[in-house]
Amino acid sequence: MTPSELHPRKRTSEDDAGTNKRLKLTADSGTTDDHTEDLKLILPKPVTTNPAQFADRKRHIETIANIIKLKRPSLKTPKLKAIEIEYDIARNTTHRTYASTLRNAILKLQHPEKFQSGNQVKKRSQEDVLKLLKSIEIPISKLRKYGYVMSVPESIPNAKITRNCQRCDTEFKLSQQLEPTTCEFHYGKIRRNPDNKTRYYECCLGPKDDCKPCDKHKYHVYQDQSVEEKQSMRSYVKTEEIFEQKGKYRVLGLDCEMGYTTKGFELMRVTAVDYFTLKTVMDTYVLPFGEIVDFNTRFSGISALDGDFVSFNQMIQELGTVMDKDTILIGHGLENDMNALRLIHSHIIDTSILYPKFESTPTSRKSLKDLTFKYLSRNIQVGDHDSAEDSIAAIEIVRYHVDKDGCGIKQST
Repeated sequence: MTPSELHPRKRTSEDDAGTNKRLKLTADSGTTDDHTEDLKLILPKPVTTNPAQFADRKRHIETIANIIKLKRPSLKTPKLKAIEIEYDIARNTTHRTYASTLRNAILKLQHPEKFQSGNQVKKRSQEDVLKLLKSIEIPISKLRKYGYVMSVPESIPNAKITRNCQRCDTEFKLSQQLEPTTCEFHYGKIRRNPDNKTRYYECCLGPKDDCKPCDKHKYHVYQDQSVEEKQSMRSYVKTEEIFEQKGKYRVLGLDCEMGYTTKGFELMRVTAVDYFTLKTVMDTYVLPFGEIVDFNTRFSGISALDGDFVSFNQMIQELGTVMDKDTILIGHGLENDMNALRLIHSHIIDTSILYPKFESTPTSRKSLKDLTFKYLSRNIQVGDHDSAEDSIAAIEIVRYHVDKDGCGIKQST
C-alpha cells in the first residue's frame, strides 16, 4: 500500500453546507443516537494522518452505514454513526494500518456475537485468560519437531557460487542474479481435490502434472535452506538475553513479511497485535541487508522502499518495547517468523500445530486461510495482503478454541 493524498473537496451546494453544519454539531456533541434526522450526504471528516483516499474513506463509511441499518434498524442516523466510527479509525491510524483496523471494525459490526463472550468467559480475568493460554503453549520438544530453532546453531556458510531458484528450480550464479532472465513458475501451493484425489495449483487451478507456468519474473530468487546457513548470515539470539526490560504486552499475535534480495529471503515487515484488544501495537518496515530482487508483493504487500523503513537492529529494539522473554507469541507457522527475526523464544502458540486438533504433523499443516474459514466463517488474504489481518486471524482462532473448550488443548510432547 502506498501513501495516498486526500482528493480536493468539491464545492458544496446550500443543502450540502447544511449537511456539513449538522455534521460539525454532531462532532461537538459526541453522540448520534439523540438525533432524529440523518445526513443526506456522506463526507468523511478531515484528518491529518492521510490514511486513505477520500473516495475510499467515503466508500467504507457507506459500507458501515449499510451494516448499521441491518444490525440497528431502530437507529435513525446510521450515516452519522458510520462517519463517527470511520473518523475514529482514520485519526488513529496511518495509511499502513488503516485498512486492517477498518476491516476488524467492520467484522465486529457484522458479527458482534463473535466478540461477545458467554457468561462463563465474561467472568474470566486477564490473569485467568493467561493461565488458559499458558496451558496450550507448545512444549519446546514439540517446537523442535516442527522446525523451531530452540538453541543457537553452528554457523556454516554456503560456499557454493550458485543457487537453485526457489520458484523454477533453475540453477544460477549468484554473481549473475541481477542480470535479467526468464523465470516461469506457479506462485500458488499445490492442493488436492477431495473428490478425485487429483492435485492442482491453487493459483491457476491447473493440474499439477500437465500445466504450463502461470507467472513469470525477470530474476531468479533463492532462500537460505539450513539454520546453520541462516546463522552464518545473521546470528540467532535468545529473547531472555536481549529483552531484559518488561514489555508492554503479555500476549501478542505476530506476523512477518519477507522479500527476495541478493542475500536470500529477507525480513521486510514485522507486525504485532495485542491479544486482548486486537489493536496493532507494532507495524515496522525493515531495511534488508541485500539489494532488492523481488518485493514478493503478492504475499508481502510491499512494493517499494521509503523513509519508513528502519534497520534490523532498530526493529529489534522496537520489538523489545512491546514484548519480553515471557510474552506469549501467537502465530501461524511461527517458526518462519522466528527464523526471520533470528529469535529463540519458548512461549509459543502456533495455530498451524494446534488446529485442527490432533491432525497436524511436521509435514502436513492446514493453512491459516483454511482454518479461518473453518472456525471463523470468513475469508482472509483476499486482495492486498495485510500482515495485521493474519495476526488477528491467528489470535481469533485461539480465542475461539479457548472460549469453546475452556482449557484449550492439553499439550503433549
